[in-house]
Amino acid sequence: MQKAFDCVPRDVIWWALRSKGVPETYVDIIRDMYRDSASVVRTAVGDTKPFLITVGVHLGSVLSPFLFSVVLDVLSSNIRDLYEQPPWLLMYADDIALADSDSRRLVRRVTAWKESLENGGLKINAAKTEYLACNTTNAAPVRIGEDTVEGTEQVRYLGTVLHESGDVDCDVESRISAA
Repeated sequence: MQKAFDCVPRDVIWWALRSKGVPETYVDIIRDMYRDSASVVRTAVGDTKPFLITVGVHLGSVLSPFLFSVVLDVLSSNIRDLYEQPPWLLMYADDIALADSDSRRLVRRVTAWKESLENGGLKINAAKTEYLACNTTNAAPVRIGEDTVEGTEQVRYLGTVLHESGDVDCDVESRISAA
């Protein structure tokens, strides 16, 4: 995601909470936490004047990953086959893995997901997007809208290294070297 936590429109947060059936009392409490939130920039020569923060979730708040996940879930819920079995969509805050056994279907799903997210004010960061094709010798690049994503030999997702061969050797080596 592109500046995911910073760019979530607040109205989308309230809409997503209501869509999930969160009681209006709780929506009001959370909205009150965000009302008139302001920040300042501290420098060596002094602080700036306070300025209002009108988009995004609060960084460092334990509630923020939950709010962000609710927004992603609601924006993604209308996409056919996104949540099919086995779990081909893994989301942890703004770290997302989307998998498919067919590259054309993967591109269709990513495109549909991109459009749905953009309707909610969020964008996929193609520069940070990685494409891993397992057990294949000719992995063609994939396109996400106007952007082309080249294939890679390995991807790190939530600390685990996934390799195109499907073996766990790279992950084991990575964990040993980290120790």
